[in-house]
Amino acid sequence: MIKNSRASHSFESGLSEVIGFVLIIGLIVVVASLYLTYGVPVQGRENEIVHMNEIKDQFIGYKLSLDSLFNNNKVGTTVSNSFTLGTVGGFSQGTLSFIPLMSPVSSSGVIAINDRTKDSETLSLTSRSLILNDTVNDAVDLPARIENLPKHIYVNISGITQSDLSKDTYYGVEINGSGWLATVNLTPRFSYYDAYSVVQSVSSCPPGQVISTNAGGTVSCLVSTPASNYTGSDISVTVIKGNVVSLQDLTVYHTISPGTYTVDLMDDAYGLKSLIQHPDDIFLAPTLDQFDTLYVTPHIKGNGNVTYGYTEMTYSLQPIPLGALEFRGQNNYWIPQTYYYQMGGVFLSQNDGNITYKLPPEISFNYNNDPVVTKKIVVVNINALTFDPNNRGIVGGSSSIQVKTHLDSVSTLPYVPGNANTKWIKIAVNTTDNQSRTMWKNYFDYTATVAGVPNFNTDIVGNESSITLYGYDTSDSWNDINVIAASGTYSTAIYGAGGVNS
Repeated sequence: MIKNSRASHSFESGLSEVIGFVLIIGLIVVVASLYLTYGVPVQGRENEIVHMNEIKDQFIGYKLSLDSLFNNNKVGTTVSNSFTLGTVGGFSQGTLSFIPLMSPVSSSGVIAINDRTKDSETLSLTSRSLILNDTVNDAVDLPARIENLPKHIYVNISGITQSDLSKDTYYGVEINGSGWLATVNLTPRFSYYDAYSVVQSVSSCPPGQVISTNAGGTVSCLVSTPASNYTGSDISVTVIKGNVVSLQDLTVYHTISPGTYTVDLMDDAYGLKSLIQHPDDIFLAPTLDQFDTLYVTPHIKGNGNVTYGYTEMTYSLQPIPLGALEFRGQNNYWIPQTYYYQMGGVFLSQNDGNITYKLPPEISFNYNNDPVVTKKIVVVNINALTFDPNNRGIVGGSSSIQVKTHLDSVSTLPYVPGNANTKWIKIAVNTTDNQSRTMWKNYFDYTATVAGVPNFNTDIVGNESSITLYGYDTSDSWNDINVIAASGTYSTAIYGAGGVNS
C-alpha cells in the first residue's frame, strides 16, 4: 500500500507542472489577444491622428510658401515642400513594435494635383465697376470732384488770335487741389538790350564815355538806356507745392501761333502725380481779372477736364479653373481624411460629408461702419490663385514626397485703384462637389456677416455658390465698394520616392 501511495503522489506532482505551463501559455495568449484587439488599434489610431496633424501643418507650410511667392511677385521662382504620405517609420509603433504582429498596420496616402473633381472647379466675377481701358475713357469738366487718381488733367487755352500775340496780351489759368497749385499762362517774351544815345553839351561824362569836346569846353557823352524787343508769346507752366515754387515759368509751347493749346498736368515733367489726393476737389479759374482789358482779351478762354484711364461698365471675369493640391489619407484606424489647398485656403474633407477650412481662401471683406464717416465703403480683396489646368499628377504610398511649385504669372485685374470703384459685385465658385458648394456658401455668409457688410445675399444655383455685395447704397447711384483684385498662376510637379507616380 505504501508503494502504491508513493507512485500515485509522484504522478500527481508531474501533472500539476504541465497544467501550470498550459495556464501560463493561455494567459500569454489572452494578453496578446487583448493587446491585438485593443492596444494595437489604439496605437494605430494615435499614429494616424499625429500623422494627419502633421499633414495639416505641411499644408499650412505649403500655403505660406505660395503666399510668399505671390506677395513678393517672385515670378519664375520655384519652392519645394515635403509631404509624408504614411505612418511607416515616422511614428512610434508601441512597446511591442519589435514583434511585427504586435505593430499597427501602417497607413498610406495619395497626393494629387488637379484631380479633385471630374470637371474643373472655377471662379468667376461679375461687377458694375470702373475698369481700366486704353480706348474708352471717362472724363469730367473742371472744376471737378475726383474719387480716383486721374490719368490726365487737361488745361486748355483757346481762342488765341494773331492780335493777341503782342507784348501787351497776358492770360492765365490757375488749377489747384489740396496742397498744390499750378498756373498755365500765355506769356509775352522779350529780348533785352541797351539803347545808346549821344547827349551833348554836358559838363562831364562817366569815365570812358567822352565822345568829343568843343571849343567852349562842353562835351558830348554816350548814354545807355535799357530797352526791350517783343520776340513772341509762349505757353508756360508754374507749379507750387505746399507754398513752395517747384517749377517756375517752364516753357511748354515756344513762340506760338494763333489757335488752342493743351497742357496735361499729369505729365511726369510737372511732378504732380504724387501730390494729387483722392478723393479731392480740383478747381480752375483765370488768374487775372476778366474785366481788366489791359491784360485780358475776352475771347481768350481757359478750361479743362479730368480724364480717367477707365470707363464704367459691367465687367465679367470669365470662369478660371482653380485646381487643387490634395492629400487623401488611407487610414486604417482613424477617420479617412482629405486635406487640400485651393485658392489660397487649406480645407479638410471627411467621410461624414463635411468640408471645413483650416485657413481661409484669398477672398475677404472689410467694412468701415464708423458713424462719423459719411461715405461708407465696403472693401473686397480677391487673390485668384490658380494651378495650371494642364498640370496633373498623382503619387501614392507611405514614404515622403516632394512637391515643387513654380510661380508662372502675377497680374492685377483691371479695377481702378482708388477709394471706391464698384457699385455691386458677384463672386461665384462653380463645383460639382455638393459639400464644396455648401462650404463656399457658408464661407461667403460667415465672412460677410463678420465684416458687417450691410447689403449682400448668397445663393446656390445649380453647381454654383455665389455672393453678391451691394455695399451701403442699394440704389447704385454711386460707387461704394472698392475691389482690389489680382490673379496668380502656379505650376506644380510631384516627385515620389518608392510610391506610384502618374
